[in-house]
Amino acid sequence: MDQLLYWCDLIGIVVFAFTGVLAAGHKQMDLFGAVVLACVTATGGGTTRDMILNIPVFWLAESHYLWIAAATGVISFYLIRYLQVPMRLLMIADAAGLAVFVVIGTQKVLDLGHSPAIAIVMGVMTGTFGGLIRDILCGDIPLLLRREIYATAALSGAAALVILDDIEALPGEAVVAIAVLITLGIRLAALRWNLSAPIARIRPN
Repeated sequence: MDQLLYWCDLIGIVVFAFTGVLAAGHKQMDLFGAVVLACVTATGGGTTRDMILNIPVFWLAESHYLWIAAATGVISFYLIRYLQVPMRLLMIADAAGLAVFVVIGTQKVLDLGHSPAIAIVMGVMTGTFGGLIRDILCGDIPLLLRREIYATAALSGAAALVILDDIEALPGEAVVAIAVLITLGIRLAALRWNLSAPIARIRPN
């Protein structure tokens, strides 16, 4: 189980770093800006989680996470210079990173002995705050705050993991896989059929 979570964590780092570079490309940033966005996007959610929980920040304890994010940033920067990369790919890659990080974050907090409610909140934070910081640095309204179904997907995946973990009817690996698929499925369905949540609207006088 620990090995599965570790590899999922690395996949999440790579995918979210890639989305940071894609966002930088659409804003026509230079190499430094792209690598900064890659690192911030890949580590932002986990950093926020660890700081709130008052535990060692994961990439300070294991610096290879930061190096992987930076290396992904450099490679992706030169890759997208020669390939036509649609904005849609950014959304799909972001959905994959969201699904992986939500589940990783939720499981890590459960393993620390916190309550299911705290695990869900921290899981959603792990999955969404890297993208939140990325979008703010790019001058965009964060996906987390838009009408698109984003936080709902994260919340559903985190809740599914907590519930399945509490039932103890399935192996841990199966629980992780199901929670990832639920988060990813909801987010991709929202992208495919343009599903959205109700928006705040002020009625005119």
